[in-house]
Amino acid sequence: MYKPASPLLFTLMLCAVFYAQAAIPSTPENLQQIETLQRRADALAFGELGSDNYHLAKARAWLHLATSEYHEKDTSGALEAAVDQAKALLDALESKQTGAAINMDTPLQIPGSEAVRPDLLEKIAVLKKHGKFSCGQRQAAEAEVYLVWAGHEFYEQGLSHAESYLRSVENLVYEAQVAIDNCGSAPPVVQAPPADKITLSGDALFAFNKATLNPNALWRLDNLAVNIKQVDQLEEVVLVGHTDRYGNVEHNQKLSEQRAESIKQYLIGKGIPEEKIHAQGAGSSQPVVQCPTNQRKAKQVVCLQPNRRVEIILRGVKVGGKTQEPAASGVTGQAPTK
Repeated sequence: MYKPASPLLFTLMLCAVFYAQAAIPSTPENLQQIETLQRRADALAFGELGSDNYHLAKARAWLHLATSEYHEKDTSGALEAAVDQAKALLDALESKQTGAAINMDTPLQIPGSEAVRPDLLEKIAVLKKHGKFSCGQRQAAEAEVYLVWAGHEFYEQGLSHAESYLRSVENLVYEAQVAIDNCGSAPPVVQAPPADKITLSGDALFAFNKATLNPNALWRLDNLAVNIKQVDQLEEVVLVGHTDRYGNVEHNQKLSEQRAESIKQYLIGKGIPEEKIHAQGAGSSQPVVQCPTNQRKAKQVVCLQPNRRVEIILRGVKVGGKTQEPAASGVTGQAPTK
C-alpha cells in the first residue's frame, strides 16, 4: 500500500528543489550580455563622453565585477545584479541623460553581499559633494562599485578574501582626492611630446598562456589603430607586455615580449609605420595589484587580472586635443590568461 511521505521528508524535498532552482550557474547568455554591454560602453568612451565620465566609469566597473563572477560561476545573484546596474547606466547615457537626471546613488549591497567599511563610503560621499569632483569622478565611481564587490567577497569567504578589494578601494579614494586637490593646476613643463598611456586587458586579447591574438578581440586593436592615426606628429608607439606572477620569470618575460610583438605586427598591418612602434616586455616585474597568496588559485587568478595587460604609450599631438583612451578592460569567452 502507498504511504505518503512524512512531513519532514516532504519539507526536505521542497528545500532541495528551492536550492536547486536558486543555484543557477552563470551561462553563455550571461557572457553574451556582458560582451554586448562592454561594446556599448566602449563606444561611449571613444566618443564625446570620454572614459572619465562618472556614470560610464561606474558602468564599466560593474561589468568588471560581472565578468569576474561569470568566470567564478557565481550563483548568488551578484552577476545579474551587476549587469542590471551597468545596463541601467548605459541606457541613461545613450539617451543623453545628464547630471541629476541620472541617479548618482550606488546600492550599498547587492544579492550575495554585505555592506562593509562605511567609513570609505562616507569618504566617497564627501568627494562627490566637492566643487571639483569632476577631476576625480572616475576613481570615485570605481571605488563605489569595488566597495560593493568587497562586500560580495566578504559575504562569500570572509574578511581575508575581501581585504585586497578593500585596499583597491582605499587606493582609488586616495587617487580621487589627489586628483581633486590638484584640479586646475598647471601641468609640468616637459621637453618630450606629451604621452598618453592606454591599457588593454591581456585576457581580452589572448588565449591562456598564448601570444596569438584572439580573433574575437581584434576589433579592440582596430579601435586602437584608429586612435593612433588621429595623433598628428606621431613620435612613437611603445607597447609593453605584462603578465601576472604565475610561471617562472624567464617564461613570463618571453610571453610578455611575444604578446607585445603580436600587437605590433597587427598595427603595422593596419597602416601604422613600423619605425614608430617599439615592442617590449616587462614580464611579471611591474604588477599593479597585489593579491593574498592564501586564496585558492582560481580566486587569485581573478584578483591578479589587472596585472595581465598590455600598456600602449603614445607620444605625439592630436589635432583638437588629447588622444582618447579606448577600453581599459575587455570581455571575451576565454578563460583568464597569464
